[in-house]
Amino acid sequence: MNYNFKGISADTLMLLEMNRFNNNKPFYEEHKAEINEGSRKQLGAITLDLADDLYAIDENIIVNPKKVSRIRRDTRFTKDKTLYRANVWVVWHRPLEEGEMAPGMWAEVSPSIASYGIGFWRETPAFMEFFRNDLLENANRFLEAFVPLVDAGFAYSGNRYKRDKPGTEQMPEVLRDIYNQKELFFIRSHPSTVAANEKFVDIIKQDLKLMKGMYAYLDGLYARFRAL
Repeated sequence: MNYNFKGISADTLMLLEMNRFNNNKPFYEEHKAEINEGSRKQLGAITLDLADDLYAIDENIIVNPKKVSRIRRDTRFTKDKTLYRANVWVVWHRPLEEGEMAPGMWAEVSPSIASYGIGFWRETPAFMEFFRNDLLENANRFLEAFVPLVDAGFAYSGNRYKRDKPGTEQMPEVLRDIYNQKELFFIRSHPSTVAANEKFVDIIKQDLKLMKGMYAYLDGLYARFRAL
């Protein structure tokens, strides 16, 4: 297959790490073109290669090769004043007018890890309460989408409440941790060397088939929440 994505080389990943370590504008400006060409442009290219697969999951999803993270961090509202990041990601989601919390997918590459996943951004406590109630009502509905991802090597991630929420004891053992999460997303990680060539596209394509079931569940959950 002749893909637009040609890979993110070890040299590019090292340059991203060096840029973050140097943490100054002169170094970044000197290497900016090389960094963008080797990382941001490549993640934009992978969006084009995955377009048909993404549309098969959601025909309304935005497939925009320019939806790639910037290297320069916004440090205005964080204690971490590091100017540059060493990881780069691309996101795929519906138009924002459908709600900033709508489910979406992403791919990310850093000097150590190449990953991708599915989930929500900016989920609220009220929404997570709605999710827990949905699990209590019909846990199998979620398990049908969840089990294939876990079997394939996806991990659910996010911050957990320190104390178990009411209803935890009613959950199957496999769902008790996720029932007590503050956030809801699933991620599969590989060594960063996986993104060194076009095979990374094939790997994501294969797992998008598994993510389709979870996307349908999350999309339906969000639609029911918005209808309240």
